[in-house]
Amino acid sequence: MIEIRELHSLQDQFHARMIFDTVWPAMNETQVTANLLQALVHSGSYLVGIFDGPKIVGASFAFPSIEPEIHLHSHMTAFIESHRDQGLGTLVKMHQWQWAKEHGYASITWTFDPLVRRNARLNILKLGADLIEYNPNFYGNMADELNSGDESDRIMVRWDASGSKPKPRVEIEEPPYDAELIPLPRDIIEVRRADPELASRYRIEVRKAFMSAFAAKKRVIGFSANNEYVLE
Repeated sequence: MIEIRELHSLQDQFHARMIFDTVWPAMNETQVTANLLQALVHSGSYLVGIFDGPKIVGASFAFPSIEPEIHLHSHMTAFIESHRDQGLGTLVKMHQWQWAKEHGYASITWTFDPLVRRNARLNILKLGADLIEYNPNFYGNMADELNSGDESDRIMVRWDASGSKPKPRVEIEEPPYDAELIPLPRDIIEVRRADPELASRYRIEVRKAFMSAFAAKKRVIGFSANNEYVLE
């Protein structure tokens, strides 16, 4: 049985840190140090573990932010390999949404790699969140094994927490005739492993398309059945 629990003790936080370091193996360092995580949790940040029975299989971490409004910024959510693609990401996000609402936050923000199709579908379709900003190479060079060698472009997501429960979006079968479409590869992680140069070309093409579209005040209205962002 899956259970989501807040992690307050140093021992519980250690297990969360091991989840982050397992998913994003860092070179000669940890993703987040013990003293920093303890200080943030003690000061009111969000840290939960996802448990399958007694075993921790995932973790999620978020902290308060004030620009452009008082909101919760979700920084890290990760699951061990055996528990990915089972709907747990949606479950955790809904827990995070309820936590943010109960604590008086106007919204939740987070970033994701715009080339990762499953994350785009989760954020746009399942969660019904809004994509508000494109940030080229947002984190600079990332030394973990998953992201090393690629630029860290990220899209900023905003999810309203002030109103009623979020509503999912329906996948778009036939985009409007005047919509702009930004296509994605089915699996950029595999492309990155097999052909780094091709992955870099995808990165630049998607970056240029989003930067141009957002500059023209277009917005993402959905995601298509053909693995495309749909903008108007």
